[in-house]
Amino acid sequence: MILLATSMKIQEVARGIFFIPGRNRGAYPFCNSIYIEDEVRAVIDPASDKKELERLQDVRLAILSHFHLDHIRELRSLPGAEVAIHSSESGALGDWRKLSGLIFFADEDRAEIEAWIESQSRLFKPEQWNFRISRKLNDGDEIDLGKTRIKVIHAPGHTVGHCCFWFPEQEILFTADIDLTEFGPWYGNACSNLEEFCNSLAKLKALRPKLVVTGHEDGIVSGSTFQGRLEKFRSVVFTRENKLLDALSSPKSLDEIAGLGIIYGEFLAKAPAALKPIEKRMVIHHLKWLEQKGMAREESGRWIRA
Repeated sequence: MILLATSMKIQEVARGIFFIPGRNRGAYPFCNSIYIEDEVRAVIDPASDKKELERLQDVRLAILSHFHLDHIRELRSLPGAEVAIHSSESGALGDWRKLSGLIFFADEDRAEIEAWIESQSRLFKPEQWNFRISRKLNDGDEIDLGKTRIKVIHAPGHTVGHCCFWFPEQEILFTADIDLTEFGPWYGNACSNLEEFCNSLAKLKALRPKLVVTGHEDGIVSGSTFQGRLEKFRSVVFTRENKLLDALSSPKSLDEIAGLGIIYGEFLAKAPAALKPIEKRMVIHHLKWLEQKGMAREESGRWIRA
C-alpha cells in the first residue's frame, strides 16, 4: 500500500480512491486528478501536480478524459502506465497534425496555428507527441481495476471525445471539464459542439452522485449541490446566446461579433492574441446552433437574427 497519507494535499474520498488537487486550484494549465489504489493502480487525468504524481509507484493505467494538454501534461511521470482515451481522440495523441485538426478549423490563419504549436512545445515538442494508446474507450465501457469499477460516460461538446467517469459502488462522479466553474462551458475547439455539450449536461443530470470531483477549481463538490451547480453552469450558455441574439438585431460579420467579447468579456482586450481565436471559435459554434434552430441566418457574409 502506498502511504499517501504523508501528503497533506492528497485526500481519500472513498476507500482506495484519492483526490489529487491541481496546482493553482486546478486552474489551467493544470487540472485535478484522481488516483485509484487497487489491484490495478490508475490515475485519471495526470496533470495535477508533478511532484505528487511522481510519488505514486507502479501505476499501470492512465485514464484520460480528453486530449487537452492541461489534462495530460504529466503523463510521462507515469512511465509504466498504459493509456486509455476515447476512441475518437486516440489518433490525436500520436500525431501532432491530427491534434491540430481537432483544435483548429481548416481555414484558420496558419500563423496563429504555428504560434499555438510554438507555445505548446515548451511542454511537448511535436516530435515527442507520440503517445501509444493501449485502450480506446467508448460510452458505457467499464474499467475493472479489481475492487473498483469505473463506467465511461461519453460526454462530448467540450471536445469530441470528452468523457466523465462514474464510480457506481461509491457513487462518485468525475466530471472532467464539465467543471461547474463560474465561467461556464468551454467549447473553443473546432471539434467542440454546443448542442452536444448541452446534451451531455442532460446526461449527467440523470445521475445522483454522493460526491462529484471536477477537473478544475473546486475539485470536490457535494452531491447535494450538484444539480443546482450543473444548472447554473448550463445557464451560462443561454446567457451568451441571448447576448448574441441582441447583437444580431443588426447584420454583423463574424469578426465583428467575435470582437464584442460575448464569451470572454473584458479579458478579451487584455489578452487578444491568446483569446481572440478561441472567442471566434466559440462564437462560430453559437452561430451554427442558432442557424440550426432557425434563430439566425447568414446573408452575404453577415449574420442577422432570423
